[in-house]
Amino acid sequence: MKTIAYALIFALGLISFVTPWSSSARVSAPTASGAYTIVLEDGLTKQVEFNARLEGQGATGEMTFRDEARVSEQDPEGGERPEDPPSGFYLTAQLDTLTIDRNRAVMSGTVRESSHSSYVGKWVQLVVEDNGESNEDKLTWSFCQPEPGGWTPVDAEEPRDEGAFAHWWATDAEVRDDQGIASANIIPGSRRACPSFPLSTYEFPEGRGEGQIQVLQ
Repeated sequence: MKTIAYALIFALGLISFVTPWSSSARVSAPTASGAYTIVLEDGLTKQVEFNARLEGQGATGEMTFRDEARVSEQDPEGGERPEDPPSGFYLTAQLDTLTIDRNRAVMSGTVRESSHSSYVGKWVQLVVEDNGESNEDKLTWSFCQPEPGGWTPVDAEEPRDEGAFAHWWATDAEVRDDQGIASANIIPGSRRACPSFPLSTYEFPEGRGEGQIQVLQ
């Protein structure tokens, strides 16, 4: 009887030892990941694969984009290059920011490699929505050109003017959970990613897609 009692105590002790570790193993940093394919009316596809994970004050991750449709490369003067290949566009981007709100996530980073050299160095922003097992996940993306540096606006009559460095957060006083909008940063060259807005304001294009997106807080 004592042997059974000791065995039971040992088992309970083992469970109490393993359970906290298992719980902590399941509680990981917020992540967003997935693979999604959009099929256009002409049968051509756009494919996006991504994974991003919050780490400290930033994020790490990668995004790969492939497009069977023709994508024109831009020259420095803003025109299209006539020697563009007809298809097979791809790029990979290193992600360094991630914001999650409920089942939506916005992430951004810098294009590191592309079949069109004019995209290398651009910023890319990806917004996704995880709708569980309904197979109605959504995503949208955009590219932004890093802004050049320049002079900081100051009051010509007040050299110590620091108005350009002021910032604030505008919210609706009558809406308790209003996420608000941050004031625009007017310091040239200080922006580090595409402009970001409250996740609830992003709209997703209509289209036939398939894949799996997972957003975990």
